[in-house]
Amino acid sequence: MQSDASPKEQFSISVFGLGYVGSVVAALLASRGHKVIGVDVIQSKVDAMNAGEATFHEPGLAELTSGAHRAKLLRATTDTAEAIAGTDISLVCVGTPSTAAGSLDLAFVEEVTGNIGAALRAKSTRHHLIYRSTMLPGSTRGLVDTHLKDLVDDLKLQVFFYPEFLRQGTAVKDMIEPSLSVVGSYDPEVDISAIRKIFDASTEQTDLESAELIKYACNAFHAAKVSFANEIGRISKGIGVDAVNVMRVICQDTRLNISPYYLRPGTPFGGSCLPKDVSALNHLSRSRALSTPMLDSLLASNEDHMDHLTEMVETAASPRVLLLGLSFKEQTDDLRGSAAFELATRLLLKNYDVGIYDPLIVPANFTGAVGRIASLRLPNLTSLLKSDLAAALREKDTIVVFNRCADVSHLAEHLAPRHKIIDVASWPELASLSASYTGICW
Repeated sequence: MQSDASPKEQFSISVFGLGYVGSVVAALLASRGHKVIGVDVIQSKVDAMNAGEATFHEPGLAELTSGAHRAKLLRATTDTAEAIAGTDISLVCVGTPSTAAGSLDLAFVEEVTGNIGAALRAKSTRHHLIYRSTMLPGSTRGLVDTHLKDLVDDLKLQVFFYPEFLRQGTAVKDMIEPSLSVVGSYDPEVDISAIRKIFDASTEQTDLESAELIKYACNAFHAAKVSFANEIGRISKGIGVDAVNVMRVICQDTRLNISPYYLRPGTPFGGSCLPKDVSALNHLSRSRALSTPMLDSLLASNEDHMDHLTEMVETAASPRVLLLGLSFKEQTDDLRGSAAFELATRLLLKNYDVGIYDPLIVPANFTGAVGRIASLRLPNLTSLLKSDLAAALREKDTIVVFNRCADVSHLAEHLAPRHKIIDVASWPELASLSASYTGICW
């Protein structure tokens, strides 16, 4: 198997750790014309690479390794100082296994970082260090501050975290055609053009902690999808339905199901469908004695998010609260499952002075379930509604934004530094106003 193309610019690269990730990265980069030195403490891995041989089966890896070796672009060593002296860029791909308690063991990364730092102090030219080992947010910054800070401060070293998304069995293909490419920078102003040339031109730049978390978020999302499919599968089998066909049809919806639509932090879910249907599905699984812990946890997780929002309002330490938006989402007057409605009832029970601004909410027009909910849980709704936004803003200090039911320009005219905005609607323009601003998840 051949890589996509030889690079326009060649780099000298050392790859620390010749396991599943490091071996693939080293062989593929060398096949693209870069001069690569693999580094590992296990002599047999070093000997195999120096013989042009792969140490494990991965489709395409053996051909890439032997081809790069024949072209004299790939070799290996156990000597860190030798590798650092002969390269300008280093990739750290050593393992980060779990401890017996389930935490992350960074011992290998710590050791490699210390060795690299010692070798770099004996080198006069600037170096790039790119961590690819999977590490929890804050790990890369901690490694730099502990072992490499003097080199960074002296402008001898630039440090990045570049998560890998290589799947065993398709790792070579995944590196040639990455599904996602993002790099975190220790220095947010640093130029990442070299990384884009080496890996992927579409690589997105962010901070270290975001890049580290993106790797974990992706894997957690994949685990959630597998668990979800398996739990739906158990329910399907329990009621005599073809689970494979159910999931096949679900995946055909690329507007809502296989899309970014619901993957936006913010308001707890609500409405007339999601809470009711999740509850019914949980009841079905229990009635058939089927274990579906992931599905069972959805309502509890949503309730925890509602608790989080309530605590944020309490932390704002103002008894006068204005809610912008009352329905469960924008462009509707449906109060069923509304997080704003729930927050209003909670705050009133805690003796908060609550006001509500939502031009779409007209209690006289309520019918059916919406009318019953309003009359039972918030019988004084009419008295809480504010038709004059400017007057409401003068009365209240804390503003919780659920819907974009007002103009930013209008808000800007009446907000002052004493106001505290809690944004649940992901409305970034609010951050530029004179009020204090925070988001529910940002």
